[in-house]
Amino acid sequence: MSAPSTPFLREDLRDFAGYASARMQVVDAVVRLDANESPWPGADGEGSAWLRCYPDPQPPALVAGLAGLYGVAPERVLATRGSDEGIDLLLRATCPPGRGAIVTTPPTFGMYAVCARLHGARVLEVPLLDDGDGFRADLQAVGDAALAARARLVFLCSPGNPTGDVVPLAGIAALAGRLQGEALVVVDEAYGEYSGVASAASLAQAADNIVVLRTLSKAHALAGARIGCAIAPPAVAAALRRCQ
Repeated sequence: MSAPSTPFLREDLRDFAGYASARMQVVDAVVRLDANESPWPGADGEGSAWLRCYPDPQPPALVAGLAGLYGVAPERVLATRGSDEGIDLLLRATCPPGRGAIVTTPPTFGMYAVCARLHGARVLEVPLLDDGDGFRADLQAVGDAALAARARLVFLCSPGNPTGDVVPLAGIAALAGRLQGEALVVVDEAYGEYSGVASAASLAQAADNIVVLRTLSKAHALAGARIGCAIAPPAVAAALRRCQ
């Protein structure tokens, strides 16, 4: 049976099932020689499983905890190594190597362009507007650029890094509606806890092309743990999981 697809996923990955191994079917096995895991104590002398065994890429307890923290269903959560992995997975899942395009709104977080250029995707920049009281995204121009270039991803950083501007939820919803079936609108809320406004995750419940990136690195002071997540429609989250 082919994997569920989305209109945003690369055509050559529509039937891609991702990596699978026997250990994924027997998660509570003590000895897993198929994974070349040592059944004997490791360097700590105690045989700690967390050291000598491969970790679950999507630990159920972590996924459930993140879902509870952000108020969404677990099937909408993909645990990632910080927000950066979420950005990279979105590029890999939607843009064929050497092709495709994304839209960014500089000045903004540089990892969007870094991941795109490493992947060979074009980066279309729609600069933030400075109206004298601060910066704001020109969402009309963003939508125009995305449609003209057939971009698969639009990155909105809210609150902005480094500008601090917040993209209104109504504007995000309108942009997602305009790009329905054409592109994913990715809202990076790495600094969301500092904004005092509702998360765009509330919009992702009703739209199938909104993805929200969150991280525990900033407000939760857990940068060294590298824990983030992508909150997405279940079909998109499943597609990203297969590409992880």
